[in-house]
Amino acid sequence: MSRSNTNIPSGTSSRLTDMIRATTKAIEANRDTINALNVFPVPDGDTGTNMLLTLRSVVDDLPTNSTESANNVAKTIARSALLGARGNSGLILAQYFKGLAEAIGDATELTGEHFARSIRLASDNAYKALPNPVEGTMLTVYRECAEVAEQSANADNDLVSVMSDVATEAIESVRRTPSLLPVLKEAEVVDSGGFGFAVMLDGALRALTGENPAGRTIPVPMPTGTNFSGMVKTDFVDASEETDWGYCTVFAIHAENIDIDKLRNHMDQIGRSPVVDGTNGLAKVHVHMEDPGKALSAGIKYGELSNIEIANMDDQTSDWAADRRESGHSPQDNQPQEQVEIAVVAVAVGQGLSDLIISAGLGATSVLEGGDTMNPSVSELLKAVESAPSNNVILLPNNKNVLPAALEVPALTKKEVRVIPTRSVQTGVAALLEFSTQLNLDENTEAMTDILGDVGDGRVCQATRDVTIHGHKIVKGMSFATFDDDIVAVGREPLFVLSKMIEAKIEGADIITVYTGESVTPEQAESTTETLESKFDNVEFEVVYGGQPHYDYLVAVE
Repeated sequence: MSRSNTNIPSGTSSRLTDMIRATTKAIEANRDTINALNVFPVPDGDTGTNMLLTLRSVVDDLPTNSTESANNVAKTIARSALLGARGNSGLILAQYFKGLAEAIGDATELTGEHFARSIRLASDNAYKALPNPVEGTMLTVYRECAEVAEQSANADNDLVSVMSDVATEAIESVRRTPSLLPVLKEAEVVDSGGFGFAVMLDGALRALTGENPAGRTIPVPMPTGTNFSGMVKTDFVDASEETDWGYCTVFAIHAENIDIDKLRNHMDQIGRSPVVDGTNGLAKVHVHMEDPGKALSAGIKYGELSNIEIANMDDQTSDWAADRRESGHSPQDNQPQEQVEIAVVAVAVGQGLSDLIISAGLGATSVLEGGDTMNPSVSELLKAVESAPSNNVILLPNNKNVLPAALEVPALTKKEVRVIPTRSVQTGVAALLEFSTQLNLDENTEAMTDILGDVGDGRVCQATRDVTIHGHKIVKGMSFATFDDDIVAVGREPLFVLSKMIEAKIEGADIITVYTGESVTPEQAESTTETLESKFDNVEFEVVYGGQPHYDYLVAVE
């Protein structure tokens, strides 16, 4: 391949937009293959589709004016990628475009050094964006490409030269992913997101050098001695989608000396999609299990367990989640229309909770539907903020999985936005009760944030299959309770489990609020009130209709 001195002057940045369009065509040409490779962390077969939809949102916002400066184009691309990001692969891809904009800065041309820096920033940003980054994924391909890009740019700052070296490295990095991530080796595939990035680089390079077509089909770079036919892996994905995926099991282990590699291998042997990270005296485990009790029993051999969280993945199917992202969520019709000094946007699901939030917000609050299994995107959160009737907005994510997206919003709007790190709807309501129209934006932010440490939150839900946890056999239909992510009670009746949880956590409490779910009848809610008030006469109870799905009870202990 020829290596010409290829820079992109700020006044003629059309080549940059051509490269972006070419990457989209390249992903489109290889989408089905990328989807078929998608087996980690769950084989939902949508990585290629998510990357393509993310890129299409970027293309839709590209400037039509060919004299637009390269740095302005890069900034537009970064914003569009973030807003249009679909799925984990789309969000990780957005980190590259963010890095590109940061690398170009105010420069008048795009050089090999800028390109190298963009990938380094993408790697750093992506690792920071994920709480538990896993090697053998798109992150690894970013990092290894960044290392080659920096070496290449030091030797020759020509853009084509650096991109050519990086495109070659991307293919080889993808080829190595099965050696780093056991589930890929087990499925006899390479990482789908990493392969998608390699495909993008090929398309961008072909556009830069004028080769056609930009979107060619690229053979999957499998490890030596293996091949990828496409049909076999498609069948694997189809079969996996029909598999009973069980429970996503997460917990921490505390011990003076933990063999992280041994622990990771152990979880790989008994579960699926294991992610294990650790530091001095602490390890964090994430694994998909048919029986979470096996993972907990294995983990307790290494040390003391805490921060246990178990989620039913059968209630969170990938198709349903994709439909939710396609349809989107918008603020409810009952949001305030009259301009206010400070508006509050809160994420919640359940008519009772929504009504309560509207009321607690003193007429300044709107509700964005979302929560467990239906996390709003950055774009949806931004739309809600932009629709809020004030230039000063407080955003309550009310879910730890929504918080990362919420934190992106302030930089994307001209409004003054403060994000309160509410981890649950219970803490969100508690924060709202501190909201005052007599305080300014910063004073409200401080007051609402300070209360969060005084609120413990619990949940009661029912098991949908037979499992064993901590030696307790939980039959399908039985209930268990978690408090601040620790399992604290198990029993046959939700009310019994609720009582046991409160009994364990009532010390020091002044008021306990219980939000009843959509499965709890008015008669059961009345019985709940009577039972709790008669059993615990030294604390004030409030039993409120929440209407939330999945959980019989949500509990706030203050």
